[in-house]
Amino acid sequence: MVKWARLSPDLVQTMWDTELLGFPDQNLYQSSAWGRYKSTRGWTPQYFQAEANENVVAMLQAFLRMYPMRTVVAWCPGGPVGELQMCTRESMGQLSSVLNARRLYCRASFLRVRTVHDDEYLRSHGWTRPNRTVGASRTAVWNLNQTEEQLLAGLKRNWRYSLRQAQKSDLAIERLAEPSIQELADLCGAMNVSKGIAATVRAPELAALFEALGDQAVVYGCRNSSGQLIAFHSCSVQGQRAWELVAATSQEGRRIGASFAALWALIRHCQRLGVTRYDLAGVDPANAPGVANFKRWTGAQEVEWLGEWEWSTSSILRRVVDLAVRHRQRSALP
Repeated sequence: MVKWARLSPDLVQTMWDTELLGFPDQNLYQSSAWGRYKSTRGWTPQYFQAEANENVVAMLQAFLRMYPMRTVVAWCPGGPVGELQMCTRESMGQLSSVLNARRLYCRASFLRVRTVHDDEYLRSHGWTRPNRTVGASRTAVWNLNQTEEQLLAGLKRNWRYSLRQAQKSDLAIERLAEPSIQELADLCGAMNVSKGIAATVRAPELAALFEALGDQAVVYGCRNSSGQLIAFHSCSVQGQRAWELVAATSQEGRRIGASFAALWALIRHCQRLGVTRYDLAGVDPANAPGVANFKRWTGAQEVEWLGEWEWSTSSILRRVVDLAVRHRQRSALP
């Protein structure tokens, strides 16, 4: 039988990230750094581990919001990691007890390859697909365990052409070791306005993200001959894996392929750090076909995640959360 336990802050600080790296489906969104970031956005991170036969079989970082009458909403991006047996009706009942919740709504986003078996398993224990999802269910994962020549050969012709054109341009391609948060946010805002995108990235939000990630965050940018930042890509590195964070390109940058040069420089930096897998963080051809193609044409492998599921003790609470998701303020950050 699986037994759930909530971990103390001291235990989280000493062991969480190290233990997390031992799971095949470990990811940025279950890291303590992401927990620090989400705590600046009104969520309370809580940490749990599940044991079976004296072995830790699963870990969960859940972001909680507490409401009157012991109502708890839990958002679990990237989690839980480990065995799905932590998601049984019995396990969810344990989680409710640990949280002292009379009503519990839990939404989990599983970053593991989708299978029919896992779909059926979750449904058999009361999980359902939400009407509206928060993130993309597909991504592209770039294998960096290759030589530079092999990476170049894997690029689609138009991606490779754009990269070469950008590298021949009068661009300064550099690592932004101490990036100007306002400069990054301004470029994100200008790009979204030019594309007619409602989502935005605010400077305080971006500052909180980079502060929480600390040395894990890496940013590369391109400046034109006037010194103006016209493109950047950023990622978070954890062990041998990296996840794309935020990227933006100006209209000038798009004309000369600056985004291609910025991402390529970032990828090569990640290789030097020993990263073997780079997650391009979402492929959504229906709503963002241009971005989807940019990611696909790297030669990265497209992956369908098991994705978002919800479990609740109350059908009314489920509908309330669904309405909240529909009307929530859209942001370019998760």
